[in-house]
Parts: sequence; C-alpha cells; structure tokens
Amino acid sequence: MKGGKETRAGRVRLAGVPVSEICFGTEHINRSLPEYGAGILEAAARRHGVTFWDTDNAYGSQTQVAAALARFDRAEVQVTSKTYGRSRQEAEYDLTRTLRELDTPYLDFFLLHEVAAGKLGEKREAFEYMLEMQKAGKVRAVGLSSHCAPVIAAAAGIPEIQVVCAPFNREGSRIEQGSLLDMENALCKAHAAGKGVYVIKVLGKGELTYDVRGALAWALERRAFLDAYNLGVANLAELRENIDTFNAILEGEEEGA
Repeated sequence: MKGGKETRAGRVRLAGVPVSEICFGTEHINRSLPEYGAGILEAAARRHGVTFWDTDNAYGSQTQVAAALARFDRAEVQVTSKTYGRSRQEAEYDLTRTLRELDTPYLDFFLLHEVAAGKLGEKREAFEYMLEMQKAGKVRAVGLSSHCAPVIAAAAGIPEIQVVCAPFNREGSRIEQGSLLDMENALCKAHAAGKGVYVIKVLGKGELTYDVRGALAWALERRAFLDAYNLGVANLAELRENIDTFNAILEGEEEGA
C-alpha cells in the first residue's frame, strides 16, 4: 500500500445513488459467524471505502450483512438485494423478509434476479410491486439482473428499469444466452439509455484468478459504459489485492494519457 495508507475504492453514481465503484459481493462470507463477517464488511467500508454491498435471500449472508449494517449510520452504506418472484406476493415476501433480516427500513437497490430469456414479461406483476415500494420509500432504485444478453438489451428499452446487472468478463464466462459481444452491446445500450450498470463475475467466479490484473484491466477498458464492479471475495486480503490492482491499472492509464 502506497505511502503506508490503505488503498481505497473510488466513488461513482449508480442510478443516481452514490456508491463505491467496487461492490462487495457477500455470497462468499455466508459461512462466517455473523460478527466475523460483519468485521470483514466494516473493514472493507472504513479502511477501503467499499460501502456498496450486494446480497440476496438465497446467498445465506444476510445475517452477516445485518450485523455489519448495525455498525453504521444507514446512509453510509448502500445495499442491493433481489427477488426471484414473479407475482406480487412473491416479491412482497422477499422484500419483507430482506428488510426484516437486515433490520433496515429500506434497500438502496432491489432487483428482479437472474431473469431468464423470454421470462421478463412473466415478472411484470412483481416489478409493479417493486415500483410501488420505491414510491413508498422502501427501495431507492429498482432493476434486474440477468445472465442473458437479450434480457439486458430488452431492459434498456423499459424506462422504469433503473439498474441492470450482468456477468461480464473477458472470457464470456457465466453468460447463459448470447455471446460476449452481445452482452457488451446490451450493456452499452442500457448505459446509453441512462440505466445504472454494474457487473458481476468479472473474475469468472474464480476462473480468471490466474490473471487478476489482466481480467480487471479488460473490464476497466470498458469503464465508459460500466458504473460499478461487483467483486465476490471471501476475506479482506482478497479485497485489498483487487483494490490495489484496480487502482494501479487506473493510475497507469493516467500516466500513459
């Protein structure tokens, strides 16, 4: 760490909400004791500026996230959670459960999760409920996640969708429908339409860790249409390495400009 200081993530806006450019994917701390997991998230935020946390009912990490949230003023941290629901009742169940488990009055981002190709229309009822909850102040921004390029492209044309999230890495790993180029074009289209765009699986869920710098450099070359990067890590050492590499790449770009 340069100058003996902790390396920190930069800040961006996602659908108008200020977040850290690096997002902490919490799935990999789901086996930690709640207070231990909370300590990891607290250090990520206070030492490294990673205040954007991604969770979900299915990850099993909401206990850890809740314990961490209790250590902050709520406005200091931004949290995403999701629903697989199709009906109003299913989305309501997921949001109610999430708010209760996290012990928070609102989510910063609430997404339809892993929307499959051709299934977006089936989730309209759930999405209408999400919009109602946004008006009620229980959600700040709504959107969807999908592993399918056609879904992201379709979302670009829906004004009510404010955030899109998708796997995106140089090998095209974890994309379920469409090519890597298809996904890149879909994300560009969404960003051009004013959506907040954040990506997951930048390291291919571990498949690209043989070349972390190369994988991150590839993703950062596409920063013009990507707002934030969800890096799933299990501990602070991994997070610190990723932030150091992330910032070194950006500093190298500035020096070469």
